[in-house]
Amino acid sequence: VALALLVVLVLPALALGEGQKEGKETEDEAITKATNAGISIMLLGSVAFMMGLFYLVNHPDADMVKYSWQVISSTISIFSAVLLFQAVNGLVEATFLEDASEGFELAVSIVHFLLWFCLLQYALAYFSGALEKGEQEKGKEAEEKAELQLKSYAILLGHITGFAAINAFGVFQQQVPKTVVCTFMVAPLAWVVVFILSQVMDHVRDSVARGDDGKVDKSEELWDEVTEETEDDVIGLAVSFLVVQTLRLLVGGTLPNAEGEESEEGSSSHSNWQVLMLVVIGTSFVLVEVLRMLYIKFEFPRLTPQMRNIVIMSFSWCIFFATDWWLSYNIFTQNHGMTKEVVVALTVTAIAMTEIFLLDKFADLPVTGSHVDAIIRAVVRALGILIGFSWEKSFDTAVVEVSGFVKVLPDHLVKLVLAVLLVLLVVPAWRLYILPTILMYEKAEEEEEKREEEQKEKEEKEEKERESEEGFSPLNQPLLASGSPTNSRRLKHKSMKMLSPAEGLALQSKCDRYEEHIVSLEERNKGLEDSLQEFVHELSELQQMADILKKA
Repeated sequence: VALALLVVLVLPALALGEGQKEGKETEDEAITKATNAGISIMLLGSVAFMMGLFYLVNHPDADMVKYSWQVISSTISIFSAVLLFQAVNGLVEATFLEDASEGFELAVSIVHFLLWFCLLQYALAYFSGALEKGEQEKGKEAEEKAELQLKSYAILLGHITGFAAINAFGVFQQQVPKTVVCTFMVAPLAWVVVFILSQVMDHVRDSVARGDDGKVDKSEELWDEVTEETEDDVIGLAVSFLVVQTLRLLVGGTLPNAEGEESEEGSSSHSNWQVLMLVVIGTSFVLVEVLRMLYIKFEFPRLTPQMRNIVIMSFSWCIFFATDWWLSYNIFTQNHGMTKEVVVALTVTAIAMTEIFLLDKFADLPVTGSHVDAIIRAVVRALGILIGFSWEKSFDTAVVEVSGFVKVLPDHLVKLVLAVLLVLLVVPAWRLYILPTILMYEKAEEEEEKREEEQKEKEEKEEKERESEEGFSPLNQPLLASGSPTNSRRLKHKSMKMLSPAEGLALQSKCDRYEEHIVSLEERNKGLEDSLQEFVHELSELQQMADILKKA
């Protein structure tokens, strides 16, 4: 709320300053004031953003705490990955693409993408331990450490590979005829290419996994699972960006460059109606995905998660570029630069956190089920990527400005050095203190889903057994009525609403023990029911014998 109020207070001041600037200041005075305004907004925004994080990760709502950690993790990972890729790509452009032809530029971009894709595949195979001969016995602590290392490299290299794919197919999109149909066809082409590459690597992984001992061990299963998820994320990032590029051409009338950037005049020319259209189109993506999950029950193993990633990420890109259009048209009508990038990042952050808060309230309703929860998790992850991308744009602009003042090295080398230093500062903290929290939440969700599936299967089995029995007896009814897993989960969720995160986790652990105790009681109840049935049967036989003796 404080961050949103800060944005609301800053925007009118910026608009007033932009309106008074023309004709009343010299060029040097305007530059000085713009610089001071940018530094001031960065200072205020950074303090509000940092303190807002403390409030969010200590929120009384356990789900908001979980979503906040997920957003923080996605923001830092995408920020680091994109910043590093942009620096490396700048080096590639300065080395190979000076005055190069379009065909050569496309070839270099494709090779650049393939190199990152191959590095991703090898790194995940190496850090998973799948390249080691034979099955390695590891303790629980060693397994958790290996999983943490594997997923950290998967997330970072996956995001870098995704933006390398965006760059490669974005360059190709710039070279096709600038029509809606032609530019849109690049998106499914990118999907098909990356999907084929992932299928080829899937066969390679299977051959490697079975090549040493003829079977797939636990580490090799984890390797395959994490790699498939990462490949799906790569497809989601690349295809969604290319789709939104076409939507911006359709709505705005111009196709942005391969990085999604427009000229200052072009960015400021989009009206509020065009902004609204882009928001409506982005929102319709989510609505379509919700309807699909509610009414289309069957899923394809790889294609359905990829489609979900594309749809949700398309929504996030639409929100980001719609925010950029609105600020450029209404606030930054004359000067674009660092100040605009910071304000865009702050605005996007406020919008994203507000959406997450509303989604959490919607998820708490009793009518929502596991399908809606899955969509909410995907939206939260996409919004985290959105926030990370917006802040990366700010830091990328800052790195470019700083590199212009450093004359010791060429600009592209200064940018690379600064990017590497920032990544070395941020990534270790993310890997050591943030990512383990995310993995803890993921494991808790997996265990909860597993318990719900087991409970559901058990109830279905008992129902079939009761239906197969002849006749009806009160003794056939269970002494302890089993509750719905969904209702149990909702009750547990509501009971943790007003607790701190530590208290919520402790209560969740206690609830898990109670659920295990209930399962044990139900098993004992079933044993008692069987004993009662046998007792009734023996009693009936004794009664028959008594009747016979009486007649005799």
